[in-house]
Amino acid sequence: MLARLVYVSKARGFRRAELNDILQVSRARNARVGITGALCVLDGVYMQYLEGQDAAVEALYKRIEVDPRHQDVTVLDRTFIAARVFSDWAMALLSSDERIKAAMERHGLAKGQSLHEIDPACAAALFRALAQTPNWLTL
Repeated sequence: MLARLVYVSKARGFRRAELNDILQVSRARNARVGITGALCVLDGVYMQYLEGQDAAVEALYKRIEVDPRHQDVTVLDRTFIAARVFSDWAMALLSSDERIKAAMERHGLAKGQSLHEIDPACAAALFRALAQTPNWLTL
């Protein structure tokens, strides 16, 4: 079955320069196992939307949980879905600006609040809204 998983985690030892390398590796690995999705990084916090076959998504999440670059990994949303939102993106990165911040506020993330504090009920809807913005780097 097709599944969606949205999680947040605090970046441990986050260095912006490493992000491109992380995304390149993720894109290649995700494409091999049929996972698509998107990654948002804001103030040292990751929020990632993963979609694909349930077993593949769960296996990836298990790796993320023990990855030393993540701490306080928390699932916000895990469910079965009828169709993908990010069908063409093995992984994409959101480049933040004022439009992105406004969309986040409309979906329950107050100004100055961390992605780690988003209401889990709003996480998937926020990503669907963000998917419509032009700020995605699909690398």
